[in-house]
Amino acid sequence: MANVYYKPCPELDRCNELIEKYWKAGQYGECFSGYLPLAEQGYPLAECQVGYFYLEGQGVEKDPDKSFYWTERAALHGDWDGQYNLACFYEEGIAVPADMEKARHWYRQAALQGHELALQKCGALGIAL
Repeated sequence: MANVYYKPCPELDRCNELIEKYWKAGQYGECFSGYLPLAEQGYPLAECQVGYFYLEGQGVEKDPDKSFYWTERAALHGDWDGQYNLACFYEEGIAVPADMEKARHWYRQAALQGHELALQKCGALGIAL
């Protein structure tokens, strides 16, 4: 987890605790259950993670629509991974029709925050920063 990017706060501490206690032990359901209340409260890192849980079916039934919902919330709340992931949803047409204009927008937003993969993607797609 990119702790340098995320500002220290109790929510970040809780996310790190969940990763250490449950994710690394393969107890994905427990990890999801810990992240969901943080996401519902609007913590962007948790929103992004809940989106990932739904996308991959980790600890919860796979649900692309719910994954999109949580990923979009994280992106709109400024989370760089959420922005990058949302761009991937639009580029690949996951839960929404493929839309390269929207994908380019979200890759750019993540890249402007220094997200390494988004910077690479912007370079490959010729997206000006």
